Amino acid sequence: MIRRMYKRLTTSTARWWLLAGALLGAGALPCPECGAPMIFHFWPIAGMVLVVRALKKRHRQEQGSAGHYESKGERG
Repeated sequence: MIRRMYKRLTTSTARWWLLAGALLGAGALPCPECGAPMIFHFWPIAGMVLVVRALKKRHRQEQGSAGHYESKGERG
């Protein structure tokens, strides 16, 4: 049973939900320097990371689909 739960938690979707929950939880803490919620400090960085990941994923998909057509001798 524990192995099944571990397998579910290590899947991609569950991992992102856990990460989002951790970010929201940590974001509620006050900044030691200015007192503002920490979420104001790290969400802009997290947003940039998400954009870069999405662009890399799109690039990989485009490269993969181009290689697929070339291997069959078709042009798309």
